[in-house]
Amino acid sequence: MAIIGVVNFGGQYNHLIKRRLEDMGFTARLINSIEPLNVITRELDCLIISGGSWNIPGDLPRLGNAPRYVLEFPGPVLGICLGHQLMAYEYGGVLTSNRPEFGGVRVTIDDEDTILRGVDKEFTAWESHNVSVEREPAGFTVLAHSGTVRVQAMANERIRRYGVQFHPEVKHTQFGDVILRNFVELCR
Repeated sequence: MAIIGVVNFGGQYNHLIKRRLEDMGFTARLINSIEPLNVITRELDCLIISGGSWNIPGDLPRLGNAPRYVLEFPGPVLGICLGHQLMAYEYGGVLTSNRPEFGGVRVTIDDEDTILRGVDKEFTAWESHNVSVEREPAGFTVLAHSGTVRVQAMANERIRRYGVQFHPEVKHTQFGDVILRNFVELCR
């Protein structure tokens, strides 16, 4: 069975992601962002990077090795909220602070890929962010948008990198378990 690492920046969402995965029957482990890349590569099959209240790029030094994880971890990586923004930034995307979203937001799927398979064309997702991805990095496909944010979800299947601006681990997000399960299936 795959072991999913959840990068722990101390935020409540990181613990909730781990718990949600375990409730779904998967093995998840919280890891500190200062763990060396070679250690987590030996121990984990895939990685989820969520985050906390920090902003990219200003708070990059506080994220430890997380930028290296995004770029160099050999298995699939899912960025959630701050992790989504970090992924976009590290691969050359553009971020903005002009489009905050909080609470329930209507998300529309543009391209049903691996992680959004089985999700309705429109669904409500729970959001809590001031920064968002304005332009996806080269090689990434925009998978979903909202009325405010153009890049609600993105993927680069070739390098197995996926990002969502919303929080699939929160019960207020419709199809959140489906999205997490779709990602974990990539870890095997």
